[in-house]
Formats: sequence, structure tokens, C-alpha cells
Amino acid sequence: MHVDKKYAIAFLLFAFLILPMAASAYPVMAQDGPPEEILEILLTEGAEILITSIDANGAPTVIYAQLGLPSEELNLEAEMFDNCLALAVVATRGELLDYVLSMIGDDFMGGGESSFMLSQFEEGFTPEAILDLLGTDFSLLISAYYNLDEAVAIGRMGQVLNHLANPAVFGFSFADIIHLRIDESFFPPEMEMELPFEALDVFMYQVTNPFANALDVVLGGLDNTGLLGNINPELFIAERGAAAGLLAIPDMSDLVELFNSTMGGDGGFSLAAESFFPSQLDMINGSISVAAVGYIGEQIVSYGDTDLSIGSLVGATSSFSPMDDGISVVMAKLPESSNITGYSPDNEDLAMYDNETNLVLWNASGLGVVSDYIIEFESDDFPPDIVIKRTFSPASTAPGGSVEVTVTVTNNGTVPIDNVKIVDDDVGTIYSTVDVTGATTGTTASLAGGDSTSITYTVTFTNEGKYTFPNAELTYEFNAQEYAKNTVTDGYDVVADPVQLLGQMILDGMPISGAILGIVALGALFNINKMRKGGSSGGGYQV
Repeated sequence: MHVDKKYAIAFLLFAFLILPMAASAYPVMAQDGPPEEILEILLTEGAEILITSIDANGAPTVIYAQLGLPSEELNLEAEMFDNCLALAVVATRGELLDYVLSMIGDDFMGGGESSFMLSQFEEGFTPEAILDLLGTDFSLLISAYYNLDEAVAIGRMGQVLNHLANPAVFGFSFADIIHLRIDESFFPPEMEMELPFEALDVFMYQVTNPFANALDVVLGGLDNTGLLGNINPELFIAERGAAAGLLAIPDMSDLVELFNSTMGGDGGFSLAAESFFPSQLDMINGSISVAAVGYIGEQIVSYGDTDLSIGSLVGATSSFSPMDDGISVVMAKLPESSNITGYSPDNEDLAMYDNETNLVLWNASGLGVVSDYIIEFESDDFPPDIVIKRTFSPASTAPGGSVEVTVTVTNNGTVPIDNVKIVDDDVGTIYSTVDVTGATTGTTASLAGGDSTSITYTVTFTNEGKYTFPNAELTYEFNAQEYAKNTVTDGYDVVADPVQLLGQMILDGMPISGAILGIVALGALFNINKMRKGGSSGGGYQV
């Protein structure tokens, strides 16, 4: 199977995204010492962190993660994991991955400077390249082995798949995607490439379990004595975007050494103290793991609200308790435009507020049992409840057919918004075979509370297939500040209708033999339809 080299490297990097994110997301608690000591404690003694963030529109992003020593079910000490750099299982549904990559930004790959990974490919590499290839709804297992004969790497990977497929472990099922072997022969001779390793075998598989099942598997393998015990998993399935992931590193020192030798040097990426991954990670040896679940939701905070319950973001029904073993942390962030007026619990030694970033951090382990974590703010810090929605009529069509697309913006609040603009003009630029008629943009000077405005246009399809409608975008102003929202990315099916297709064939001048075959096929369709409806007393059908 041919795979572009830029995408091959994207696969490898994607497998290692979760750990740097988790490490960078953990702020330093001053009373517990310098950053390297905090990180070492988190990774070697175990920790859980509940991260919540509210954007300027009042929409939440929630991530719950546990990190530290891997569970016994993984069995990372077994021979099948020898020379394995890392193994990651990631399941996403909707837009959470897109959100995470936008938070990381282009600086993730070396601060904008040319590096090994960026310079070797004609078009360069950006995090968006991953989404271009994979989309935003997928479940994957990615693993990498280094300095092994290819047959040995394949054998060990097969053992790992069998282990993870065991119902007593995780019960995953897999379908092959690629096996990519990176050595000196992987690159054109004129590049004169010198690699810091003899060979790197990267494996990627589709995890065929449903997202809800993958979520249950990840959560089921975690310690629920702490904050997790008061989290409702159903929220992660119901929201517009969600993800669940597990990253296991059999030997952290091997991974750090590879990163530094591969992407270090002038202008390159390194695990240096000035980066999000402190250089003191070199002192951490042995295996570690990270497991996380998260979601991105619709607007929940709006004009007139003055406080936010962290418990409400995770569906909590009782008090929060910290982990029996390890460290528990709760973190909440509001947009910098908001004005935090208070938070609880408010304990000088066990809570921290940074007024520059509007971040509140609670040492949940020190606080013990807490009824809820609350942040208070001004009543006009957020806009009114604004909803943008896209609908299709009919729900699907056949080639040559059309769909009427309507994008509606509704102000569910009590105060007006101004300079409302709707833009939904991407489908015509993506597909050259579709015909778009009608207004794909619209403006409204003011939209009062309780009112709606919309645009409607028509798309006509020449070919069958599944068509992607990217996010429809909304911009508006409220209290002299500009806001932006968007719909989800929608898919639309254009499916050939057999009767219509045969009729068109005859009209297009099919030979007599073709017409006869068409009549026979119509008879088959008629009988199949009878079978679906219950058939006849004879119980058999002939074509």
C-alpha cells in the first residue's frame, strides 16, 4: 500500500500527542516544588486531572485524564512490548480532535522554525494534515517498534493485538490499515538520509468497536475511587464532539532518547526545559501510561449567568472525592475577557487563581471531599444563548436530485445581538460537480431576543456519494465585542435509486438486451420488496 511520507510521519507523531498535552496541561502548584518534581510525582505515583474550559461563547470543553503507572491488564513488562516505543488507542467522535489540534497550533512542530520533520517533505507538515487524511470520526490503534527485524516487529505486534482483543483485557477488535517500515531505504538515495535508528516499524489499525464501547473500555480500566466516580459517561456520548484515548509507553527513557536524537539540533524540536516537556523527564525510566476522555459541547453559560458548577459539566450527582492513591487536581479556565469575582472552595494553600489567564486550580487531594467546585463571574461576561443550526430537505437524494439547505440562527436570550452574518459557501468550492443556487451568505443588522434569521440555498448533485458540508459560520457583535460560532460538519448522502437508474438507462438508449436485463432486475426488486413486507403464502420467490 502506498502512503505519502508526510502522512506516514503524521501517523507516528499522532501516536505521541496525548502525553505532551497532558504534561503541558498540568500547572505547577507552588507549594509542591519545582516543575520537574511535580511531573515526576504525577508520572511515577499516579494522578488524575479534571480540566474544564469555557470559551468566549460560553461553550465547554471537558477533559478527564489519569496518568502514571500502567494497569496490570496492559502487561507492558511482557516480551511482546520489548523495543516498543509507544502504543496508543484513540477513539474520536465529532469535533474534539479538531479543537485539540487548534489549541496546539503550528508551534507544536518546533516554534515555526524548519526542523527535520518539516523540511523533508515537499508541502511541509501541519497538524491539519492528520485531519485531511483521517477526518474527525475514527478509532485507531497506533504502535511503533524500533531496531527490530521486520518479521520480529510484525510478530510482536500480532501478540499485542491478540492480547488487547482478549475480552478479559480490553475486548478490542481491529482491522488493518498500514504497516510502515522507516529505514534508510524509505528515503530517496539523493537525500543521503542518516537516521538515528536502524529501523522504525509503525503499525496502524482501525478499532472497529463503537465509540461508546471504546469509551467504556477506557473508563473501565481506570481508578474510580476519585473524581472519576462522580462523572457521568453519557455526557461524553451526547455532546457534539467526544474522544477517549489510552497511551502506554513501555520505557519512557527510550522514547525521550528517540525524540531528542531525531528532532533535536538547530531549529529542531527537543524535549528541552523551555518546551512543554521539561528536560528532567530524562530521570523517569520504566513504563508509564495516560488515559483520557473528553468532550466539547454547546453553549451552557449565557448573559445573566453569574456562576458555573464544575459538577454540572460532568453530570455529577454527589460530592467529589480525591483518589485513594495518587494526586487529584481540578482545573477550570474562563475566557480572558471574563471577570472572575470568586471561586469555591477558596483555600489559600489548596487553591490558586491566575488573573492573567483566568485559570483556577484546586488541589483536590488536599481539599478532600468537596460538594462541588464553583467559579463566579459578572452577569454580562458572556453573550446571550445563540444557536446556529443547519437542516437538509430532503434528508437524502439521488443523482440529479437536489437538497434545500437552511442555516438558521436563533437568539434564545432576552437582549439583542448586532451585525449578524451567516456564511455557508464551502460545499461549492470543495466539489466541482455540484451546482449551488441561492444565497449562501446573509446579514442581519440586529437580532432581538427570541427572534431568528436564516439563509436557504439549493445544491444539485450530478454523482452519487457522501458529500461533506463543512461548518456553517456565524459572526455577530454583543457589548462591542465580536463573537463567532459554527455548526457541526455534516455529511449528506446521494444514493442511486435502482428504478430511476434503470429508467434512465432505457431513456439513454440501452440495447434491447440491456432492457431485458433491466426488466429482470425490476422483477427481483419487486420480489425482494415482497419478502421484506412478509412475502406470500407460497414462501418462495423466483427471478
